[in-house]
Amino acid sequence: MDLNSVVLNKKFLASLYKNNLIYLNYVAAGDKEKIDFLGNNEKGIIFLVKDAANKFLDESQWKFFNDLLNACQLTVADVAVINFYHNPISYEEIKQQFNPSKLLIFGVDSSQIDLPFNIPGFQVQNYSEQTLMLCPALAEIQK
Repeated sequence: MDLNSVVLNKKFLASLYKNNLIYLNYVAAGDKEKIDFLGNNEKGIIFLVKDAANKFLDESQWKFFNDLLNACQLTVADVAVINFYHNPISYEEIKQQFNPSKLLIFGVDSSQIDLPFNIPGFQVQNYSEQTLMLCPALAEIQK
């Protein structure tokens, strides 16, 4: 048996890399009920973004996003980032899968996620025991 034929199981590999800076929760092919997101959602804070060109965010938006998290004393592990462009989901689906305490929506209109009302930009809205806020896309805020 040589080193090229050694097979490592998933549990062992996970134990080798348990202190990752970023946790990517990729969805297996064919599993359509799960939503592809970045982060661990440890504090129930969801960032819904819309970016057609990237899986989640481009490099400059990622830096801006990390600065935003740091200012709030949060890490990527505390939140979940969902790219609406690649995961067009409703508010109810977000609520069922993630049970968020806060939902921050960047560049997505409230009607696109089937909210029963409109929220003006940057206005904090409490609804269904959650706090929601709609904002322009991160790229626009960053300018």
